[in-house]
Amino acid sequence: MTEFSEVMRAALQAMEQGDRVALATVVRVRGSAPRHEVARMLVWADGRIVGTVGGASLEQKVIEHAREALETRYGRLESYPLTRGGEPDSLGLCGGEVQVHIEILESPTTLVIIGAGHVARPLARMAHELAMRLVVIDDRPEYANPQSFPEAQVVALVGYDPGTERLDPMPLESFGPEAHIVVATWGWDEPALAQVLAMEPAPAYVGLVASPAKHRVLRERLAARGLPESALEHLRSPSGLDLGAETPAEIALSILAEVLMVRRVASGEPLSVTRPIRAKPS
Repeated sequence: MTEFSEVMRAALQAMEQGDRVALATVVRVRGSAPRHEVARMLVWADGRIVGTVGGASLEQKVIEHAREALETRYGRLESYPLTRGGEPDSLGLCGGEVQVHIEILESPTTLVIIGAGHVARPLARMAHELAMRLVVIDDRPEYANPQSFPEAQVVALVGYDPGTERLDPMPLESFGPEAHIVVATWGWDEPALAQVLAMEPAPAYVGLVASPAKHRVLRERLAARGLPESALEHLRSPSGLDLGAETPAEIALSILAEVLMVRRVASGEPLSVTRPIRAKPS
């Protein structure tokens, strides 16, 4: 297997497993350098690598920048001097310069909607427009079916007994830490959240469609079930950004806005605040 094939196969496998990885590619070389254009290296958040862009100090710096890019989820283009003059920022003595493009590779966002009611339908439609992988779970076949949710890759029925409040295990094990989960059931939020918040590792996002009063009651009940405070802290409720939402479609929009904010590690502030346009000096 060639180095290129090894890196690409590892990248595909990582995305299939739900891992987020950085692909570092040498895109330009000036003068002498340890590797030339299209040399590639795959970097994980824990520092593991497949492939190489040159080894030694250069490679360690690329790994450092790749891990930073994984944390922010933004790619970058970096230049690395390899000059002979002993400059402070030089990473070698080859006498050249290397440019490396670092891009983030990740599988599509998985949105799991637990509860196929009024908010779920516009939420599913909007998630489809954002190219998200969609999973819908409910206990009612008349609600959770492919006809009601044609956008969903998975529509799953789960058994729930209102008398005993017993909920069968939901199919959550295959989603992993990159899952974004929204809970909005007709009456079994508590047992659903008990399963979701017990997931290891924790999902990227857990939102509950509920009033503040309902949130407080459910949080107390979940704590009484033995869920630790560290797990309860993952719960975002009421789910969504403050848009003044009232209708199901407006609520769905506010939820997806928060999901995107979490996924992109963004502030959620108005762009007019984060990227103000300055008036030209007179």
